[in-house]
Amino acid sequence: MARKTRRMSGLIMLALGVAALALAGLDDALAQRGPDGAYPRARRLHARPQIRVVPTYPYRRFSTTYPVPYEYEYPGPGAVRQCHSWLAPEDRASGPVIVPRMRCWWER
Repeated sequence: MARKTRRMSGLIMLALGVAALALAGLDDALAQRGPDGAYPRARRLHARPQIRVVPTYPYRRFSTTYPVPYEYEYPGPGAVRQCHSWLAPEDRASGPVIVPRMRCWWER
């Protein structure tokens, strides 16, 4: 029984190898070369469509999977960034600590 399956698998492998060699030779036989020995290029029937990709945020060059909390990040031309900073006490395990805080917004 084991001998039969071994012989059968050997014949199948031999048949697959012969088929692969035949197909490799057939590919060269079907390819038509021009008088200069080069393969002809396929002609395009029409021009390929051009797709222009414009980023939503002009200064961000990477994509993010998280949504931004506001509609647009960049306020546009003529806007000025205003900031207000202060020192705030914060309770930690080692005791109260003074930490810097800052809040910024855009104004026109």
